[in-house]
Amino acid sequence: MKHIAVIGAGSIGRRHISNLHLLHPDAQLYWLGATGAIAEAERDADILYPAHPDELLSIQLDYCIVASPASNHLHFMRALLAKHIPVLVEKPLAASLADGQQMQQLCLAKPQTPVAVAYCLRFLPALQLLKTTLQNSDLGKVLHINCQVAQYLPDWRPGKDYRQSVSARAELGGGVLLELSHELDYLHYLFGPLHLHYSQLKHSDLLEIDVEDQADLLMSTQSGATVSLHQDFLQKTVQRRCIISTTVARLEWDLVQNSIWLFTGSEQQLLFSEPAYQRNQMYLQMLTAFEQQIQQPGTTSATLATVDDALCTLALIEQAKQQASIGPITPQQQGS
Repeated sequence: MKHIAVIGAGSIGRRHISNLHLLHPDAQLYWLGATGAIAEAERDADILYPAHPDELLSIQLDYCIVASPASNHLHFMRALLAKHIPVLVEKPLAASLADGQQMQQLCLAKPQTPVAVAYCLRFLPALQLLKTTLQNSDLGKVLHINCQVAQYLPDWRPGKDYRQSVSARAELGGGVLLELSHELDYLHYLFGPLHLHYSQLKHSDLLEIDVEDQADLLMSTQSGATVSLHQDFLQKTVQRRCIISTTVARLEWDLVQNSIWLFTGSEQQLLFSEPAYQRNQMYLQMLTAFEQQIQQPGTTSATLATVDDALCTLALIEQAKQQASIGPITPQQQGS
């Protein structure tokens, strides 16, 4: 029988527990909140609920998913790796670059214990097709990549005060740069490490939160392509897209519509369209890929994000925060 644990009582922790039930109906699951036991109202008869992390660490686990606030990731990672327990840690890797670097050192000290970071968008069929198209098609040199992601934060978790969420609180690792870091990860996955040239972060005061709610980054790839990224918590209509322009064509990936269009001159071709795709599938595939990595010691998944990958993203975020000041949008700025 498999013994698998999830740490974290938020929405992503609940998703992982549900998915583990689907994948392993006969497994013994353990669920621990980031600050202690899960509330009685959340409990299921098939799951065991340790009262304290020490109780969880006394169990011989096959692996553990750390889905606590990012500010707690280092604490749990250190305890789990000391027991040689494989870890799938939710994104972002940590709330600070210093914590991320410590996590990297912990992993280097335990090279036989698998660790991966849960950047789930890598498992989208559309992204896999986009990667293959860029690698195999004669599309010429990539010139420019434009990414946009925007979603109104109060709509993220219906029925809960968004101002108390991880996304909205600096001490828990909130803000658009960390919370919406999927874009930085998939750009790294497609094009390799990015170089930051400019960053502008804004705190609009429209949401009553103490973190940046808008970010604009200008970067470049190793091959010299320009990358522009916009992130915000403010737009009422969800937007998530990536446009890749080359010397021969243009690729437009719409993550909301789940489609990819290819434009070449006056012609256009729909490369991918699956609007009914069940997004939970990418989470299930991610779990399966991590389990395969555990079962085959010494191997790594071609798709799963590594700690090194996630540390590159964290370093870029830290650099963006250091180079830009965060402040309210003034009336003069709004009218410009």
